[in-house]
Amino acid sequence: MFIFGFQARTGSTQSPSSPVHTLQMTLDMDMLKNLPYLEQLLDLIKEWEEWLPTSLTGRAVLLGSGVGVAVYLITKKRYKLPPGPRGWPLLGNLLEFRNASIYEKLTDWKAQYGPVVRFNIGPMTMVALNNIDVVLEALVKRQADFAGRPQTYTMLLLSDGGKNIVFGDYSPTWKQHRKLATKALKHYMTGTRLDQGIERSLTKGIQLIQEMKGPFNPHDIVSLIVFNIINNICFSVTCDVHDNYFKEMVHVLNSFLDIGNGFLEDVIPPLRLFHTQKLKTIMKEVLKFMGNLNEEIDKHRQTVSKDNIRDFCDALLLAQEEARDEEDPEVMSQMTDGHITQTLSDIFSAGMDTSRYTLLWTLLELAQHPDIQDKLHTEVDRALGARHFPIVSDRSSLPYTDAVLHESMRFHTVVPSGLPHKTLCDTKVGGYDIPKGTTVFINHYALHRDAEQWRDPQVYNPDRFLDHDGKMAAKPESWLPFSAGRRVCLGESVAKPELHLLLAGIMRHFKVSLPPGAKVNLKPRGGSVANVPQHYELNFESRL
Repeated sequence: MFIFGFQARTGSTQSPSSPVHTLQMTLDMDMLKNLPYLEQLLDLIKEWEEWLPTSLTGRAVLLGSGVGVAVYLITKKRYKLPPGPRGWPLLGNLLEFRNASIYEKLTDWKAQYGPVVRFNIGPMTMVALNNIDVVLEALVKRQADFAGRPQTYTMLLLSDGGKNIVFGDYSPTWKQHRKLATKALKHYMTGTRLDQGIERSLTKGIQLIQEMKGPFNPHDIVSLIVFNIINNICFSVTCDVHDNYFKEMVHVLNSFLDIGNGFLEDVIPPLRLFHTQKLKTIMKEVLKFMGNLNEEIDKHRQTVSKDNIRDFCDALLLAQEEARDEEDPEVMSQMTDGHITQTLSDIFSAGMDTSRYTLLWTLLELAQHPDIQDKLHTEVDRALGARHFPIVSDRSSLPYTDAVLHESMRFHTVVPSGLPHKTLCDTKVGGYDIPKGTTVFINHYALHRDAEQWRDPQVYNPDRFLDHDGKMAAKPESWLPFSAGRRVCLGESVAKPELHLLLAGIMRHFKVSLPPGAKVNLKPRGGSVANVPQHYELNFESRL
């Protein structure tokens, strides 16, 4: 009880052998002048002097220990931490997530504790940001401070030691791969590459829809349409719905929905010696996924040419070849085969899921709102004229289609709690201190349902994104499905035009409706990882 602080006493008359004198001589008196309560400590030790060891050595050890602890507690940095719920020893707030997703619980806590909430998952301290003001302060104003990714046990296991872009920590290697990926995606967006990819992908998908009889679940066909866009970006290959390669890759991506709120191995270290069945299953699927990618990479190695960069895989392989030519061990260590596989995996996993689930939510909403669908059909027909497929230059003539997608991404946020950030230094947000190494969640669900930012946020209404002239208005600050700052979604520049043109192409060909008597369940599945629609069936009526 005597370790809590101290103020130096002046004019002491203690004898040289007194413990109080020893303490005064041990501490730097100039340092202690501004430390509170030293006088109380000296008085307390004087009172307890008869209980101290009689030997000088014993007294020195005891006093030294007390002084050491006291100085540590006095001089260690004091943080003004955010408020939050109290947790259990060792477990923290883990049990509170048993029957709720992370974003739902964070939204509940926002009402109680405010926009910045601190909580614990096992030994890990975390902070959630729940409104746009604190999110922009963190991701834009202090973006360098919040640019890290927490390197958990399973995250490192699933990313080959953090070699990918999505989960990799902020580092020179990460910046190099992000730069390479951005350059490759921009290359894909030049000329008519995206137009051609959209038409090839839609042609296969529309043909499959036309072959279906009666209502059906569009999940597989929508997945194929989006998959072929991503596969063309990475490998210049278009698949059929019956191809084993496509089936295996989508099966692996679907399996990630079983992650729920995460892995126990991250919060209970002994389980790392004996993995849970959940982690074993995911690891098996990941190895299969990476194996398929490596097969395609090996095919490209045999035909890659500097004079003909066909796709993203070619761009990565040529960057690796340049690194080897430089014979710089540091550069070569940043362009290993593992880095190439992980980076391609990023493009597939991030590009596939956000796009296909956004389209699936949108089709379900259009089936429920025929008035919105009628407006969309009118716009698409006017913009395309006699053409069956949209092209990039049509986008400016399709503002209502764009507004529908924006509203779907707001109303059904596919990645509701985002990907976790990590603070790279001691920093602040919302008036609170956030220590270095803290895991930070952005509650995109709360941003998109904030009644202070959106009128009638529980209503699906694309018109909220349009101005008085029917054009796309300035993007609302609180619309943030792709995040912001240094960890902004790598594929945003492709995902927006891709979704825009794919939806316009599908609506050009079909009218969608619910089967008679169908009951719609809008409660998502996918736990905390993703907001995924329940399986549903639709009728597709040809318009051409």
